[in-house]
Amino acid sequence: MSGPIQKFVVETLLFLAGLLVTVGLPWLVLRRLRSGKPSTTPQPILDDGAGGKVIPLLASFSGLRGLPWIGLASNNLNPRLVITPDGISYRVLDLRACRWADIAQVDVRTLGATVNIGFVFRDSPITFDANVGSIILAAQTLALLPTDVVLTRRARSVLTVEI
Repeated sequence: MSGPIQKFVVETLLFLAGLLVTVGLPWLVLRRLRSGKPSTTPQPILDDGAGGKVIPLLASFSGLRGLPWIGLASNNLNPRLVITPDGISYRVLDLRACRWADIAQVDVRTLGATVNIGFVFRDSPITFDANVGSIILAAQTLALLPTDVVLTRRARSVLTVEI
């Protein structure tokens, strides 16, 4: 092969490789995210023996209000969410409790196999998100909340899921 032809072949191959990386890789990532489906067989909600219900979690997150997918802290080793008659107790970094009156609203967000129940607190920019991993488990959890807790439109639509 002569010099100009060899140069053309190399440049064409580099261009195609660059095109594959800049277009193909993001396409594969998005395809993977969209193909993930939430689990349909959740773990059962357990009774803690003190009147609370322990929700099985995959992970828990602390975030900022208004930035739902950005976490300040996360816990996937021993996340905890317990729904009690007085409020919730939860763990991201340490165990905390919050009364029902201190919860401004509850939301549900899904992306692929991630199903997060988000608690927005009054007078705090920090939120708590619990990844339950299943729409069914999210619906069961929301059904345990008192009726005076404000649910977003997405959370109310999750309650219509067959349990």
